[in-house]
Amino acid sequence: MKICIFFLALFQSVFILAQDSEPSNYNMQDATLCIGDIMQLDDKSIKFKKVISDSRCPKGVTCVWAGEVKILIEFYEQGKFKGDKIITGSNISIEEFFNVKDLIIKTLVVYPYPEINEKISSEEYSLSLKISERVSTD
Repeated sequence: MKICIFFLALFQSVFILAQDSEPSNYNMQDATLCIGDIMQLDDKSIKFKKVISDSRCPKGVTCVWAGEVKILIEFYEQGKFKGDKIITGSNISIEEFFNVKDLIIKTLVVYPYPEINEKISSEEYSLSLKISERVSTD
C-alpha cells in the first residue's frame, strides 16, 4: 500500500512540475462601460458610442430566432479618431484601426437583457468587454 501511495505522489509531482510556467503571450484587459465611457489601452482607446438596435429575444418568451444587439464602437489612438465599427458579437478583430497585430474583442456582453413588456432606455445600457492583444516576444 505504501508503494502505491509513493508512486501516486511521484506521478502527481511530475504533472505539477510539467505545467507551463511561462507567461501568456496575450495581454488581456476587461472593462464595463456605459454609453460614452472609454476603455484605455496604452495610447489606444475604445469608446462605447451607442446601441444601434437590440432585437434579442426577451426573457420569458419563446422565439424562433435569438436576435442580436448591434452597438457602435469608436476607436482612438493618441486622442485622434481612427474610425468606428458596428459590432454584433465576439472574437472581432479591431487591428485595422491600430497599427497592432492580433488585437481582438474576445468577449462582448450588453446589459441589461430585454424583458417582456419593458423598454430599455439608452442610458440603461452597459457593455462588458474583454480585449486580447498579442504580446511580442522579441
